[in-house]
Amino acid sequence: MFGFDSLGQIEIASSPSVEFNQDSMKVINEYRNLARIYADSLQADKAINYAEKYIRATSDLSIINDHFFSKISQTDIYLNFKSNYKPKFDTLPLFYLFASLLGLFIFMILNLKKGVNKVSTFLMSMFVLLNSLFILHLSLYLINCQYYFPNTLLFSTVFTLLYGPLIYFYFKITAIDYKLKWKDALHLIPAIVLLIYISPFYALSSIEKFIILFDQEDILTYEANFIIATKILSLVLYAFLTYKIYLVSKAKSKKKFKLLWQRNIIAIYVTYVLAFIVYTTITSGFFDFPIFFHLQILVVVGLVFYVAYITYVQPEVFKGEVKLVDPIGIFKYKSSALTPSFSLELKQELLSLLNDDKIYKESGISLDLLSEKLGTSRHNTSQVINEHFDMNFYELMNKFRIDEAIHLINNEMDGNLNIIDIAYKVGFNNKVTFNKSFKKALSVTPSQYIKSLNSEK
Repeated sequence: MFGFDSLGQIEIASSPSVEFNQDSMKVINEYRNLARIYADSLQADKAINYAEKYIRATSDLSIINDHFFSKISQTDIYLNFKSNYKPKFDTLPLFYLFASLLGLFIFMILNLKKGVNKVSTFLMSMFVLLNSLFILHLSLYLINCQYYFPNTLLFSTVFTLLYGPLIYFYFKITAIDYKLKWKDALHLIPAIVLLIYISPFYALSSIEKFIILFDQEDILTYEANFIIATKILSLVLYAFLTYKIYLVSKAKSKKKFKLLWQRNIIAIYVTYVLAFIVYTTITSGFFDFPIFFHLQILVVVGLVFYVAYITYVQPEVFKGEVKLVDPIGIFKYKSSALTPSFSLELKQELLSLLNDDKIYKESGISLDLLSEKLGTSRHNTSQVINEHFDMNFYELMNKFRIDEAIHLINNEMDGNLNIIDIAYKVGFNNKVTFNKSFKKALSVTPSQYIKSLNSEK
């Protein structure tokens, strides 16, 4: 194995799998000496050949320095050799590295928070952690540092089948108040099986892993396609199950803002699924557009930054129900000149028109007509309705109409008004729309509602 001494240089140590006896150490030192001798005699090809033999035997990369190979340091063969094993600190990989470290920090912050739902917060923090470690793993390869950290071999592979279950359980807990049961552990079986299968690689010594990396061996060649296919199946399956939970919860929730956080997370997750499919298509050799290679990573980086932003700006999200700022609304009303005080003034005038004048009963009421009565623009009226009532114009009108209809039904039980009369009286133009809106609000039709009231007599 190898480690770092007090000077930061890589030092050789023994490992259970690789023993350096006296004879082997002589050979290793001979490789180093020959590399120096051939370099000094300007035989670059032989010098690099023995340098690679030395590195393979010891995993000591400190031999790669211009001082040791000073006489051939400008030759193409040495520059190519140096490029193969020296770190490459490019901007994008360093940005990925920063994102991964930020994700690790957010993992710790989330689990140190008080007053949060511990289980759901832990699941989200784990989702962020695994994605951050995945970014970190890729970053090491992109900056060519995998040789310095051989124990990262297949490091993120074991996470492959955990992304889906983590996000699925998080949604069940936060969207429908689900309590985890022991049987839910069955979802982890595929990931456990994968871990057991690749555990022999994790058990290898550091120098054995280094040799695999150094020789660029194709490990898990036959299993790779199966693992990738299984990951895609897992991601798609859990994306479907998670989205289904979101739709059910959204239909039951009367507050539109309740699931904005979940909506944004699932949007990023689905984007990641699509990006991964594109990524695997590229790595399978069907086509080669380098920009798509980074697409998968950028989506995951976006997830980490988004969770970090919410953790910093609105940590209440992890304590339960909270109103997030809807990005759609931000862009929709970005150019609006409506001040907060004027917005509140318009809201009060609107409530007066609804409660006192019952404007929703007027035939042909529209957003334009309502704006005229408020003395403002159509844009301002729409913004006031969206921001203060969390609904659009038609939803607001129908809400007041249904409330009025319920009032009429409850107070006129003598049967003088039939359903179509009630519909017209509260502002609906036809019975079909009235029935549909009534059922959406109360989960029963007007006839069923009247029948339930009669049965209570």
